[in-house]
Amino acid sequence: MKKIIMSSFGLLAAVSGMAQPTLTYAKHGLRVGDVHQTRRVTTAEPGASGANVTWDFSACKVTGDVQSEALERSGEHIAVRNDGNVLFQFDATPYGNDYYGYAASGYSVVYENPALKTRYPFGFLDQHSGEFQGYIAQGNSKTTVEGTYSSEVDGYGTLKLPNGVTLSNVLRVKTTEVQKRLYGSVVSSAEVKYLWYSQDFRYPVFVTIEHGSDLKEAKDANRSSYVNVAALSAPAVAVSNTGNKQQAASVNLPEITYDIYPNPVKDAAAITYKLPYDAKVSVAVYTITSACVRKIVNNEFQTAGEYAYTYTPATPGTYFVRFAFGDKAYIEQIVKK
Repeated sequence: MKKIIMSSFGLLAAVSGMAQPTLTYAKHGLRVGDVHQTRRVTTAEPGASGANVTWDFSACKVTGDVQSEALERSGEHIAVRNDGNVLFQFDATPYGNDYYGYAASGYSVVYENPALKTRYPFGFLDQHSGEFQGYIAQGNSKTTVEGTYSSEVDGYGTLKLPNGVTLSNVLRVKTTEVQKRLYGSVVSSAEVKYLWYSQDFRYPVFVTIEHGSDLKEAKDANRSSYVNVAALSAPAVAVSNTGNKQQAASVNLPEITYDIYPNPVKDAAAITYKLPYDAKVSVAVYTITSACVRKIVNNEFQTAGEYAYTYTPATPGTYFVRFAFGDKAYIEQIVKK
């Protein structure tokens, strides 16, 4: 699937010296074939909401192994399958992500009236809410489930992660879900998520989850936090490329498209991109320990046109490809099976 790089010059309005980021389907939408990896870290308080916030999680310690979520096609939906073989189902469109429930060993939760998790575009102070309804199927029995949900972009600013990684232009999304199940009597549960999104990574770079039998309990206890492996393990390339946006705010550059396929890769991956204008280009491959294993294009001036390269990972594992076009940089993950 092709990735489209939209120039942010002229699209992001500067507020208090910082450009406001926005979640878009092109940059942050679910994509079949991706593998999103996280690691659990020591629990972090979600911190403040608002504009130009600095969230400092640099003191968090990694406490868990790598957890993978593979995105695949499941009928008409996109499914996110985790290491525990739980399948979460979404209807992902350019307008948003509808959540249809999940399936695990022996039972499934089906939302006939789904919950809208994310709306595109989604910027600071945007919010939406609604109700969901469905059932829990286990064997031959069905239990009614219903509830409410809300999602809001409650902050943007700078995010500090372990390993000395600092990301600017980060957006925080807060989601709340209150579920009621009818087991003869009503059983309630609540979950609050804080998700931090970078403009340089497709999936959340940091997540804090609060859960309990009600909203008060969820906020008082039962908190867990996770960091994106790509952001945590690639500090040498996980830098914010803000460039000089104030001076270039009136420039509207054409789109750049790039692609890596197949991904995951069994043998060789084709790395391609199309330049609509002349630019300085760098393309390099890094390991999860930030070691550069291949410089495919080393800060070369390239004229407008299509370019194609091949990269064969030496051993199975996770790698990161960093594209730099002028003063904009983007990171894509490759998984070698």
